[in-house]
Amino acid sequence: MADILKITAPLVNKNTVQPNRQSTDPAVPFNLQDITKVIKSNPQSELLGQNNTLLQKDEGASILMNLLKDPAVTVQFLKNIFMLQEIINLLPVNNSTVTQEIQQLFNALLISPDQIVEEMLRQEYASTVFKGDLFDFLRNLIAEQPQLKSSAEIANLLKSINGILSKQDVLDSVANSLQFLSESLTASSSLSQRLQELSLAFRNEDAAGRFSSLKQETLALLKEVENSILYSPKLAKVVPIVIYNLSRFQDNPDFLGESLTSLMMFMNGAEQKNEFRQLVADYLATFTNNHKNADRSHIMNIIADIISRQDKDASSVLLGGEKIEKIIHSLLSSPCNFTPLLHFVIPVEYLNMKSFAEFWIDPNDTYDRGPDAEQGQRIHMLIVFDISGIGQFEAELWVQDERIRFMLFCPEEYLSEFSALSGQISKVVQDSDYKFEQIIIDKLERQRSLMDVFKTLPYKRTGVDVKI
Repeated sequence: MADILKITAPLVNKNTVQPNRQSTDPAVPFNLQDITKVIKSNPQSELLGQNNTLLQKDEGASILMNLLKDPAVTVQFLKNIFMLQEIINLLPVNNSTVTQEIQQLFNALLISPDQIVEEMLRQEYASTVFKGDLFDFLRNLIAEQPQLKSSAEIANLLKSINGILSKQDVLDSVANSLQFLSESLTASSSLSQRLQELSLAFRNEDAAGRFSSLKQETLALLKEVENSILYSPKLAKVVPIVIYNLSRFQDNPDFLGESLTSLMMFMNGAEQKNEFRQLVADYLATFTNNHKNADRSHIMNIIADIISRQDKDASSVLLGGEKIEKIIHSLLSSPCNFTPLLHFVIPVEYLNMKSFAEFWIDPNDTYDRGPDAEQGQRIHMLIVFDISGIGQFEAELWVQDERIRFMLFCPEEYLSEFSALSGQISKVVQDSDYKFEQIIIDKLERQRSLMDVFKTLPYKRTGVDVKI
């Protein structure tokens, strides 16, 4: 009979606590059998980093959210632009022609007080395209047929019209992005040249007719760019923009006719339908010229030229990249779906004094409206202006039913002088139907952000307000 192995228990003191060994597996952050302490959380894989896009600083929509909390988003960026004028005078003139042109741009940027109204009308025109006889007709139609308010018929009509009007903008955007990729990939002469040739193809007059073939060629070339060893995180942000812009191009010639037909089913009589067709035709015929020529903002055009100079001419780069980005973000953030406010930029020169002003207007303020609140439209305005040699001011107004509540915050050292102007401020509207219900003048203790003034903005940014 085989011998049975004799096994004895190890001589271990049962009162001694054995230390738990940490897991050596990087995928396991702690030992499940050890309930005394969690060593560390599981390090997140880089593949999951895309889920934190909105949480990363200055990435994605967080840039726009940060603008709400940043008091410098108002009048500060205009002052940064005018700092260029001072810097130009201190730098050696490397290119007298370029320097002279930039100086002329600065001189033309300031407007006189009698031009303020005209400039605000031009900027207001550019803030939205939902105006004119066509959109008045659609609003009246929705009032007659309430079911159209959230219907696909109205949405498809707007998509088809926008698709026709934005064709050239899409082509230009794709061409610009391809040119940027070409300039960024100069280390690969073959790839850079093909991108440059494709960029020029999108700028040709026949690009719209050849869009389908150009699109396939672009997508194939972008695949090569992504597989290149020169592909960087910076370029990785440009490629999706190109693909998105390609998807925006409307190449269905029947889309407009189909959307018109589906919407005319809600109209009564041939006369209303014929009027609708004519309004759409007139809008398409006149929008391009009016939008691009007659009603362009003088100030916005010059600011765009100044920023363009910074990008094209290395010798004239007088502002840091961070300030340029802040200027662009501020200009593009409002009005938009993230910041639904009317935005006006007004730099004025009067009696050799410079004033930089911005208007932020909510045309339908709904904050703090309880069940007993007055009905009707309430307009909420914030006017931030900085006067050279005096300081910064903030004016806040609420307007409802021709009644105005007004608050002015001024530098503390000028409080007594401006407090004495309350009576004169009331006389400003004495010849109109408006009247001041309340006037408050106080010192400006701190510069407020947009979130401090317009309380409903954070809610408007979080999504669509749906009530069931």
